[in-house]
Amino acid sequence: MITFDLRNSWRRIAVAIGALGLAGAATAAALPNLATDFVTAKAQFEAGRAGSHDATERAQQLFSQLLRKDAENPLYLAYYGSTYALQARDSAAPWTRIKLINQGNALLDRALALLDQAPATTRPVTAHPGAGTAGTAGLETRLVAMATFIALPEALFHRRTAAKREYQRALASPEFPAATPDLQGHLQYEGALIAREEGDATAERSALQRVLALAPPSIDLAEVRARLAELH
Repeated sequence: MITFDLRNSWRRIAVAIGALGLAGAATAAALPNLATDFVTAKAQFEAGRAGSHDATERAQQLFSQLLRKDAENPLYLAYYGSTYALQARDSAAPWTRIKLINQGNALLDRALALLDQAPATTRPVTAHPGAGTAGTAGLETRLVAMATFIALPEALFHRRTAAKREYQRALASPEFPAATPDLQGHLQYEGALIAREEGDATAERSALQRVLALAPPSIDLAEVRARLAELH
C-alpha cells in the first residue's frame, strides 16, 4: 500500500505562503468586491493551512465563487488548487489523498498556463491589499504553486522540476525587483527549499543568505540562521 504523510511537508507550505501582507478588515472594506472577497477567501485558506478542516472547505468554496466571477484569474486558481492539497493533508485514505493532489496539481498547472498566456500585468488588480500591482499577483501565483509542488512527495508526484521552473521564472520576472521584501523573501526561501531537496548546499546557502538580507517579517529568521549554521 502506498502511504505518505503531508503533515510534515505541509509545514513548508505554511512558511512559504503563510503571511503575505493580509490587510485588516477596515482596509478590505474599502476595496472593490473582488479584492474584498479575495481577502476573505485567503483568511479562510490561512486558517485551513493552520489546521482547520472546516476553514479549508470554506476557502475552497470561496475561491470557487471567485472563479465564477473571474474564471481565468491565475491567482484565484492557484489558491483554489492548493486547497485540494490541504484536503489531502487531512484525508486518511491514501487513494483519496492522491486523487485530491492530482486535482489540485491540474488546477495549479492551469493557473500557471494562464499566467504565461496572459501575464498578470495585463489583468485588473483584483488581488489583495498590499499586492501593489497585478504583476506581484503573478509572483504570488508562482509562489503558491511552487510551495505546493515542493511539499509533495517527489517519488509519487514528480513536481520538483516544476517548482524550480516557477522559482526561476519568478526571479526573472520584471516585477520581482518591485515586489515587497516580504514577497521576495518568501520566494527566496522557497528557492532554498528546492535547493535542499536537490542536495545543492551551495544554492541553498545562497538563497538563505538572501532571505536574511531581505529580512521578511513573516519568516522565522532564527530558523534561517540555524539552517545556515548547519550548512557551514
